[in-house]
Parts: sequence; C-alpha cells; structure tokens
Amino acid sequence: MHVLRLLCALALVLPAVNTAAQERSPLRPRLLGEAWGSIGVQFRPFRNNTRVKEPDFNKRFRMGVEAGYRSDENLSGGRQVYLDLGARYKFHDLLRVSLEHRFSFRGADRRNSQRTSVQVQSSQDLGRFTAEYRFRYQHEFLDPGEVRDQLRNRLGLVYDIRKWKLDPEVSVEFFTWAGNLGWRYIGTRYSVGTTWRPGKKHEVGVNVMHDRERYVYAPSYRFIYALSYTLELN
Repeated sequence: MHVLRLLCALALVLPAVNTAAQERSPLRPRLLGEAWGSIGVQFRPFRNNTRVKEPDFNKRFRMGVEAGYRSDENLSGGRQVYLDLGARYKFHDLLRVSLEHRFSFRGADRRNSQRTSVQVQSSQDLGRFTAEYRFRYQHEFLDPGEVRDQLRNRLGLVYDIRKWKLDPEVSVEFFTWAGNLGWRYIGTRYSVGTTWRPGKKHEVGVNVMHDRERYVYAPSYRFIYALSYTLELN
C-alpha cells in the first residue's frame, strides 16, 4: 500500500519537475549565417619636408579609414553598416599599437552606437610559420548593464607556402566581458582564410569564421563569410 502511494505521488510530482527543468535549461543554440564585406584605405599622413623632419616617426605612423557592411541571418538584409577611423604606430617589429573609433548604423528599427578600442599586435616568424597575437580593449557606448567593455585576445598562425600567393591563415579569438559582475568569458571566434596581394598596394582577404556565444540563455552560433579589400596609398 505504501509503495502504491509512493508511485502515485511520483506520477504527480515528476511532470512538474520535468517542466521546471525544461524552463531552466538553456535553449539549443541557433545556427545563423552572415556575410561581411569591407573596403579600407591606409596612408601616411605626414611627409618629410622643411616643416616635418621626423623620418622615423613618419615611416612608422599610419592612419586608416574603413567602411563595412554586415548582413543579418537571412544574408540579404542589412544588419550593420559601419565606419572606422584609426591610427597605428609601429614601435618595433614585435609591437604595433592602434587606436580606433567606430560608428555603427543599424537602421531605423535598431539602435546606432559608437565604440572606441585600443589594440596591441605582435608577430614572430618561426621558420615558414608566422605566429601572431592581438589584444584589444573596446568600449561601446551603450546603457549600463549591457556589454560595454570587452577584452579580446586573438591567437593566429600563418604558413608560408613557397611559390604560392594564398598562404593559409588560422586564428582563434576569445571575448571577455568586463562588467559589474566581474570578468565573464562570453564568446569564441574561429577563423580560416587567406590573403591575396595582387600588387604592392592592394590586399584582398577572404575568411570563413565560426562565432559561438556563451554566458547567455539563448546563444547563437554564426557562420560568417567575410571579404575585405585594403589599399595602401603611400
């Protein structure tokens, strides 16, 4: 009799427990696709003349402008149009520091924003490999409580194939949110691609990226197909 009562009680309790567990469990990640495109220009703003006599500084200092477009998950709708203004100084072959400001335009039904970032890059040749590291701190001008401050660490590797212009490049980038709850690891981005230089001043980049969100109830996993073009004026 006691066993029968226990079974009846479990029959009544288990459906409620199962429903509550489903409500608390995270949703299955959404798989999305996006397309990114960008065009950039880099140049040296100063030239050596009678007024500017710092040849080493002029050689190491560059400025740049980049405009880009990013689609939404339907690949046909505009998710974001942005404009980047930046400056970079090469302190050493192993150390380059950049400052960048971005204006993001997301349309009438979405909120436009701006962000400022400081970036430190380093690379080292290891035989036919080139190891790269990039650290970026970025602040996006959003409301308190949102993801405004991020630390991004990117590790990359390039392999130089002899007599071949399309050297393979792989990288992984880790995103950390620095907020009121402390540091939170919120995402990872994997990338595979190559860079083609048809001329001394022209550079075309092709990449396929996989972006995985973390620390959210309903994460998104995105496959991103990116194409970029950069022109060096001087």
